[in-house]
Amino acid sequence: MRLINANTLRFENFFEKPPPAYLVLSHTWGDKEVTFRDMLQPHLHSGKSGYAKIAETCRLARAKAIDYVWVDTCCIDKSSSAELTESINSMFQWYQRAVVCVVYLADMESGVDFGTGIRFSRWITRGWTLQELIAPKRVEFYDSKWTLCGQKSHNSDELAAATRIPEDLLLGIHQSSEYSVAQRLSWASRRTTTRVEDAAYSLLGILEVHMPLIYGEGKMAFRRLQEEVIKRNNDITIFAWNPTPEEVQDGHCSVLASSPLAFAHCEHICVWRPSTSHNPQFVLTNRGIQIQDIFYHRIPLKNNQSSDLSEEKKTEYVFMVGFHSRGSAVYVGIQLRKIGESLFLRKSRPLRTVQGNENASLLKTDIATCHFVTNTRPFDIDTLLAFRKRCTQVSLPGWGLKHTIPPGYWDDQDKIQFHLPLYLVGAFLLEGDIEQHRTRFTVLYRREEEGRVRIYLLETAKHLAITAYIFRRRAPGHMLHWEDLKLDHPHILETSNQAEIVIGTRKKFTVTASLPTKNLEFFGKTEMGRSLHLEVVETGLVERWWVQDKEQEQSRKRYASDGESLPRFSNISLPRSLPGFPGPQ
Repeated sequence: MRLINANTLRFENFFEKPPPAYLVLSHTWGDKEVTFRDMLQPHLHSGKSGYAKIAETCRLARAKAIDYVWVDTCCIDKSSSAELTESINSMFQWYQRAVVCVVYLADMESGVDFGTGIRFSRWITRGWTLQELIAPKRVEFYDSKWTLCGQKSHNSDELAAATRIPEDLLLGIHQSSEYSVAQRLSWASRRTTTRVEDAAYSLLGILEVHMPLIYGEGKMAFRRLQEEVIKRNNDITIFAWNPTPEEVQDGHCSVLASSPLAFAHCEHICVWRPSTSHNPQFVLTNRGIQIQDIFYHRIPLKNNQSSDLSEEKKTEYVFMVGFHSRGSAVYVGIQLRKIGESLFLRKSRPLRTVQGNENASLLKTDIATCHFVTNTRPFDIDTLLAFRKRCTQVSLPGWGLKHTIPPGYWDDQDKIQFHLPLYLVGAFLLEGDIEQHRTRFTVLYRREEEGRVRIYLLETAKHLAITAYIFRRRAPGHMLHWEDLKLDHPHILETSNQAEIVIGTRKKFTVTASLPTKNLEFFGKTEMGRSLHLEVVETGLVERWWVQDKEQEQSRKRYASDGESLPRFSNISLPRSLPGFPGPQ
């Protein structure tokens, strides 16, 4: 650390040892500031207004019995990229360790009320001065005549009103690390910097991250800042921002903001924890931000009182990212669009609010791992449509979809399953009424070469073990392969796309499943895909012998319920059907 001796106005270096007590200057830069090289050659800084600020700062230090001062304009050799990077990454700590921070308000006239003057001062509009207000424990404000006009400890209420920074933070009751990432970024949302990159670099200390400086990268600096925060912090409020016009692109935007301005209305958004064990993990991958434990919001359709199973509830993917500290149990989330296998894109819409009494509508997805897209430039409409080519749509009047595998390929909003690889099992568990009799069917389909599809239909009541195997015994993230199904339940592959079901004691129905090709509409355009079709046909009355067998079975159940003992047969192999007399199929 390089300091200025307040008595000699010369540099002294403290790179290898702890620095002595020092005073720091906070100010807004002008046109004639003194640089590091100017301080080394006195003839270069003579006549510059910036040198007068340094001299006055040293005078104040001597008056407070402090021997050293630090001034950002000249104490950093900005010609050295290594020193500049180290200094900016350490600056928050340097302000934090200072005995006192002196704020020079060049645009505040003497005698002006502090609350009024600070509100209109250029100092509170600059990006770098945010950390210079928060980090030091003791901050003193001086007007244009270098007259003391305010202190952080005495004027905390006026500073909080002017800067929207919590008063408890200014008073030192809480530390900046105790506030959510969204709140900390909201403090910088209305501040500006001369260089675009400095909007990110000035927040390194407040967000407790370090990263190299790359001047010339523009707005990419703020994206890198968010990525560094995600690597070191599991605070999901970093996604709790409202899109600005710059983030909007064909109705979608990145899950990362392009500037602090997007967090302007996040000053009351705190970290949301559905349970004490909820601790989301963030991993940056080439697919985007990988995250686990996804919750989404299922919204009932408006003005819909239909009891039809196909008209269940409209699903909107909303990833919950925080809650309002003001108000009673008001949660906020970002609206998502699923565009591929476990891949989500953010909609360019404001944060979705969910009242506390709507918690029942927050459901955990079956997807073990999701990815949020961080860059939307290649995701135009044509690219989004490419994800929906050869997909399978499930929209059956009178039938409800209870489960589907693999969950990562299913889009609950569009009711489609994205195109599956040949080795994966695709399955749907359907529930509906046939003659007022609640029935469930499992539809499995297998994609084959040259666009062919093979379908298997199972009545769930007759295949409970297999249904459980398919839908309930899958570990999170595990996908069922056809080879595994063939080994564990080979007789499944002997079934067809038809199943017979008997309702009551007489009526028999044949249910046929098919996946005909169909033009599906997405984003106002059409794509060729398939649509699940279920046909139920009454095929006549049941043979009398089968009815008698059913009556005998019910009689056996009645005897058993009465405690009667029935004869038991063992080691007897009975044929499923007699020659010339086929049994039930």
